[in-house]
Amino acid sequence: MAEEDIPQIVPIPDDLCRRAGIAATWRTGNNLGVFAHKHINVYSGDKNSNFYPCDSQVHFLRPEIILFNPILRKLVNESNGIFLSIRKIQKSNFNEVRPELVRHSKQYRSILRACVESLQDAAENVSDDRELYENFLTIFYNVECVWHLTEILYIDTLPGDVVLPQLLEWVRFHFPSRELTALKILSKKTIGAELENINYWEAVVGCALHGKLDIVCALLSFHTKADHPAFVTAIQALKTMPVYNVYGGYSVNEFTMRWKHWQSDLTSNLEYKTFIIDHNLEELMKLISGDESTLWEFAKYTEAWYELVAAKLLYSSPCCKQPELAQHANNIAERWQAGRNLDHIILALMESDLYKVIEQIQYMNDNGWFAAHLTDLLYSCEKLKIMNEEQANVTAQLHESLLLDYGSILFSHSSLWQCGASYLEHCSISGLARLETLLQSIPMGSEARINKIINVARNNDLINVVRSLCKIQGMKSIRRGRIGNALAWAIKAQDGAFATYIADEFLKYYVNESKIQCKDLLENLGASMLTSDRLTFLGKYWEFHQMYEIREFKEAARLLIALIISNLMPKYFWSTLLTDAIPLLESDQVLFSSEDTSILARCVEVHGDDPKFEDKLEIFRLAVARNLARALNLEGCEKD
Repeated sequence: MAEEDIPQIVPIPDDLCRRAGIAATWRTGNNLGVFAHKHINVYSGDKNSNFYPCDSQVHFLRPEIILFNPILRKLVNESNGIFLSIRKIQKSNFNEVRPELVRHSKQYRSILRACVESLQDAAENVSDDRELYENFLTIFYNVECVWHLTEILYIDTLPGDVVLPQLLEWVRFHFPSRELTALKILSKKTIGAELENINYWEAVVGCALHGKLDIVCALLSFHTKADHPAFVTAIQALKTMPVYNVYGGYSVNEFTMRWKHWQSDLTSNLEYKTFIIDHNLEELMKLISGDESTLWEFAKYTEAWYELVAAKLLYSSPCCKQPELAQHANNIAERWQAGRNLDHIILALMESDLYKVIEQIQYMNDNGWFAAHLTDLLYSCEKLKIMNEEQANVTAQLHESLLLDYGSILFSHSSLWQCGASYLEHCSISGLARLETLLQSIPMGSEARINKIINVARNNDLINVVRSLCKIQGMKSIRRGRIGNALAWAIKAQDGAFATYIADEFLKYYVNESKIQCKDLLENLGASMLTSDRLTFLGKYWEFHQMYEIREFKEAARLLIALIISNLMPKYFWSTLLTDAIPLLESDQVLFSSEDTSILARCVEVHGDDPKFEDKLEIFRLAVARNLARALNLEGCEKD
């Protein structure tokens, strides 16, 4: 069993759990609640528990989320920006969008390199958590290494699918130690460099394995025997070695002919013992001639089997295309006995087995960051084609599944949940359902956070979430006596039933206290008053009071009649509305027409039986009669 497949044992420090047994239940996110539980069934005897009385505890378990480390949170935020930028690419055909996708891939690698450098600084500057940061460093160095190779083989491919030039670049980038040693030797500019530095030939061979032939020539020129014909011939052979360049003006066939001719000349020199003067030089030229046994002799100078793959291609098959790469990689990996997870991933990449790649990178302990983003990029490049056992294409489902898992993990962090939401928003099958559930599981905290949650829900048309959260906050405000704040939450939710409930609270308070609360809020309701009929009535009733206060009595009377005709007010408010009509009826100016007065007369007959209005009933009827007479007289004069 591979090391990553071994189950991890987590001790529960609870004696009651040890004695009774345990059970567990899922909480939000990836949290697990574990507690003591005696397992019984229908055959268990009905008797008192042996563990009563006891102090029981609940233990909460969750996987370690390394992405929540401050250094790695920067990686999360920056990669989220690249992910969203990819969504904006206008896709027509791959050839048109390929440069954009290559650019985004390089951006991913750039932030990975920055992350690795930050982790290196942290590992060097801290003492307590050094081992932790070194572990992080290993994880994300491997992530960047795999991403770089994926980019070479599947995203930034060269015309003709020749892989060697970029493969050499990849090997040099990730294994720079031999080149650095060589540069230190060269910096001294001393003839007899092999005598002064015991690592001289190791540096020469290391650079040769990586195809840095210019450095190899420079090192040979500082050898004690550099003027000997053997060294001169070797340097000349290295300098004239044909190196394939897709933009070099030669076709693959033309280049192959030139390269084979060069290789034939070098082989002839080896057969004539041209380089026998120095054993190390002769072994070096055997390597360069493509001798496989020599390649494996020099394996001791390499750190990984894929260094040998690049060297073998350089000196045996420089025009190797991606389909041929798998055979070379397989042969070398098998002989090397590569067994690390990273080895399996790189071999799968070279074999074009992307399903295995995605499967293996999920074991890299990076909490799904790598699998989600690399799969998304490959999916955008149309390089993925994953088939299930029934030979059905499940690429889209796999892509979405990884984004869902990664986005869900981010929801368990107090400030990264918005990043998580952006991934779920782009999962067309199950994203919104998952988002709806997770938004309601976030601890609400401050009002600013609640507004952020509501904005995300509203942007995704999750109206039920918006209403649920607003109602919770509105009820909290009501319990605290902040009725205006509660109304603001109801309006934000566009919840007609809740707005009606709160508008009723305003009206009941006015009935009992003869005061209108939160005048500033009511004054600025605007179109929000249309959220419910009761809120509309409240808003218009406040306008009636404003008209009355600024002595616009004619407009106030018109508005009062409109409110009565609308029949929007609750039953308990009729007496208040009729009471408000009395001073307008008694005004020196005739404010109500005969028709309006008749409406008031009918209303008092239907709704005047309220005990609160009993002492005003006769006054109201008298005022109505007097106003009707004045109105009829005035209207008759106007007709004449």
